[in-house]
Amino acid sequence: MNFVFSFLIIILFVGLIILFFYYIINHVNLKNDLDDIPSNISPVSYIPKKFLSNCEYDFLMKFISLEDELHIHIVPQVNLASIIEKKSDSRFNTELFRNIDYGIFNSDYSKILLLIELNDESHNNYNRKKRDIKVYNICLKAGIRLITFYTKYSNEKDYVKKRIRDELSKVMNV
Repeated sequence: MNFVFSFLIIILFVGLIILFFYYIINHVNLKNDLDDIPSNISPVSYIPKKFLSNCEYDFLMKFISLEDELHIHIVPQVNLASIIEKKSDSRFNTELFRNIDYGIFNSDYSKILLLIELNDESHNNYNRKKRDIKVYNICLKAGIRLITFYTKYSNEKDYVKKRIRDELSKVMNV
């Protein structure tokens, strides 16, 4: 009886060793298989893209001179989550993961003075309109001014600068 028990223990031990090596061999083979990806499957690649669209860049050029005139900083593509903190029991802040076309900050970046949205035809889409209303309400609750310009209008340089100056005069001594 003792002999049979010892024999079963040895067989069980050898079986576990075989399973262990089987697992190791299959795992290594899987890794090697991943290294041999067929050439007809293209790998993911990343390329730089333009930071601003042509329209956004052209619009920025209409009022960029205000930086020197008013001692402010104009920052394109400002993410709401970088300037607004949500105070809530909710763990999620997904509504803050939206970009605003331009943010205007004071000279030492310690305060956001104004946000600017440039709306093109895509803002006529129903879902985009809902997003725009949500963004406007978030900014309103946070006490941050948000103004909108529409690309369907000419937005002459003097008009754009005057409108921005007028809004900034409400939050700083311009």
